[in-house]
Amino acid sequence: MDFRQHPIKREIEIEGFHSIYYFEFDKDFYYLPEKYDFWVMTYCDMGKIISIADGVAQTVEQGQLVFNPPNEVHAHVSNKVDPNNMLIVAFSCHSPAMEFFEHKTFTLGKTEKTLLSLFAKTAREALGKLPGDYYNRDPLDFTDAPVGTMQLLECYLTELLLLLLRGGDEASYSTPLAGEASRELVQSSLAEMIVSYLRENVRNTVTLSDLCDRFFMGKSGLYKLFDEHLGQSPMEYFAALKIAEAKRLLRHGELSVGAISDMLSYSSIHNFSRAFKNATGVSPMDYRKKSVHREE
Repeated sequence: MDFRQHPIKREIEIEGFHSIYYFEFDKDFYYLPEKYDFWVMTYCDMGKIISIADGVAQTVEQGQLVFNPPNEVHAHVSNKVDPNNMLIVAFSCHSPAMEFFEHKTFTLGKTEKTLLSLFAKTAREALGKLPGDYYNRDPLDFTDAPVGTMQLLECYLTELLLLLLRGGDEASYSTPLAGEASRELVQSSLAEMIVSYLRENVRNTVTLSDLCDRFFMGKSGLYKLFDEHLGQSPMEYFAALKIAEAKRLLRHGELSVGAISDMLSYSSIHNFSRAFKNATGVSPMDYRKKSVHREE
């Protein structure tokens, strides 16, 4: 009798992992739109998040999973109500079957959640802990991991993907619909992200080109977004933030006008004084004197 080998058809073959994060964010978190040449899988372990991809926004609730394929611009934002815990796994896979996961939101069943839990547990034991700092881009280090760790991680994730691909009894998926409500959610979320970014960088130099590059937007789209949501241009808004910060520093009274000008990244004290007077009607020194008199 001829017992010939029947080769295994590998529908999904994971080639490697780029990052594994477990984030615990507050209700105001956001991160800038990103684009990578690998897959990004995001699981909402607690709370709710807003996922934006390809100009479509959707709410991802606890127990749900979304995928971003290579080279898709995407971002995740808080809904401003719920703190959030998220497991994010970035991996390389060029299997054609992965097309199935594009633009779908999966609600995991018990088996799928167990596999994801085993994946996270194995990664945590190997790495000591899962990175929780968004700005930590250090490469994964499995040097001291137990034997077979990488293969176990591959097995757990592959099994999860295959179960989702087969559409098991427990898991289900939905496809977000692009429409006016989704568009409004995208626009308002983007506006909030850009405003938060400008507030965080009020002491730095930020140009219109910087914003376009960081948020993958054209200048006309950026102007339209700010006009609709804030009634002014991006640079007008940023200039107003700088003046508000300058007022605060002037009232504090410890720094010289020149030091404040440098701190807020003006090109010169002359340009700072002129911008301040145009915005307030008084010079920085006169504003400080009036503030002191009011306090007395």
